[in-house]
Amino acid sequence: MAIITSRTDENGRISIAYDRCNSCGLCVKVCKDFSLIMDDHLPVVGTQPLFGCMACGQCMAVCPTGAITVSGREMSPADKIDLTDMKDKPSYGQLKNLMVGRRSIRDFKDKEIDEELIDKIIEAAVSAPMGLPPSDVHLVVIKGKGKVREFSFDVLNYFDKIRYLFSPPMIGLWRLTGKESYKLIKSFAQPLLKFFAESKNKQENYLLYDAPLAMYFTSSPYSDPADPYIPATYAMLAAESLGLGSCMIGSIHPMIRYGAKDLKKKWNLPLKAPSGIVVIFGFPKYKYTSGIRRTFAEVAFIPN
Repeated sequence: MAIITSRTDENGRISIAYDRCNSCGLCVKVCKDFSLIMDDHLPVVGTQPLFGCMACGQCMAVCPTGAITVSGREMSPADKIDLTDMKDKPSYGQLKNLMVGRRSIRDFKDKEIDEELIDKIIEAAVSAPMGLPPSDVHLVVIKGKGKVREFSFDVLNYFDKIRYLFSPPMIGLWRLTGKESYKLIKSFAQPLLKFFAESKNKQENYLLYDAPLAMYFTSSPYSDPADPYIPATYAMLAAESLGLGSCMIGSIHPMIRYGAKDLKKKWNLPLKAPSGIVVIFGFPKYKYTSGIRRTFAEVAFIPN
């Protein structure tokens, strides 16, 4: 039985070229679906998998002789990337410096972003892991300051339509959703919508800050709710390495998730997306000379 997503309802197909197989069994060891088993010292496609091959590609990626190929579920043998000659793997220090140096950038130079840089950001983002392959993330790329501004004001106009949900007569009803939700809505969502409305009337864009590029990552009803946030994070790190600044904008998707049908249709957004995040990009207007140390709410080590 295949795991169904919005992109496929079939199983992957595993092929083994026994003339190249050295019987090491690595493909069997990394397959957690039991689609591959050892039989008489040779890997074979099993008849009792957990779900059926989901085309994660683990077996094809680990095979040292290139004897395994996987096709189906939006994968083909051509999707295998040779890592043997990749010598520019960053050190931990380099990766940490990239992460620590990244800031949430909301002030951008009046400069558009070339297609080449956009392609590189997407190339990095699409390499992100997902709950179930193939990735069910839907990406909308909004390119150009004018287009990003148009999208911003379309969203702000929708915010105006639903402001009544956060008005004083309605705010008490939010208590029914829980104390924490009520406090967050009253201290954050309510004043934010009021500010957005006031700034919109002045033609000021404090939603997406007139960035020259925006990317909207959304999940599908079949995918893990965390799926959009991982490629969005990859995209931000890629942008940092390319000399661009970026910022996650989390206020849009929760507000349009259950409505905004016309807005979604205009901007090619899925009507049903359990989770989503917008990231804006641009050349930073200001240079930051310091990073900021951060902490978690708690780090608990469980004793042995």
